[in-house]
Formats: sequence, C-alpha cells, structure tokens
Amino acid sequence: MTTTFMHIGRFNVASEHRERFIEIMKDYEAFSTQRGLDHSNIIEDEKQPGTFMHVTVWKTRKDWEAVEETEGHKNMHAERDKTLASPMEHDFICGTIIA
Repeated sequence: MTTTFMHIGRFNVASEHRERFIEIMKDYEAFSTQRGLDHSNIIEDEKQPGTFMHVTVWKTRKDWEAVEETEGHKNMHAERDKTLASPMEHDFICGTIIA
C-alpha cells in the first residue's frame, strides 16, 4: 500500500486513567477495520509520562476523514476523552508524506 497521509494526535492523560487510556486505544486498534489505514502506533513520551501520541498513516486523507465519521470512532473518542487530564485539541499534525 502506498501511504500519503499521516495524522498525529497528542493526549495528556490523567495519571489515574493511564491504564484505561492504553486499554481503550489498544482495543480500538485491534478491533477496528479501517479502510485505508496503513499502520498506527501509540507512543508514550519518555520525558513526560502520561503524554501520548497516536500516529496513524493512511493511504489517503479521505480515508482518514471517512473513519472520523464512523460510529465506532466516535464511541472511542467518548470513552477516551473520559481519561484525559485536559481536553484534546484536534488535528495536531496532519500532513502529506513526502519520503
């Protein structure tokens, strides 16, 4: 698959909800079938525990936009947002993959 689009979200997770956040994200990754998704990673900042990045790489931006509108994705957001120490800012980094 040729990938052309990447989205990176950054999340500040409340310390008491760290494990729940990881569980929600892993479950979403394991059970969702997302058209156009090449790969994704959940990364915790080694210098700021509780700060996570969710990196997704897509075939096209339209594929990412379509997934954003699905009921499963919206449900994941609702559950994930309960674990955050501060509200999520949307669209941290979106861009075209050059190389």
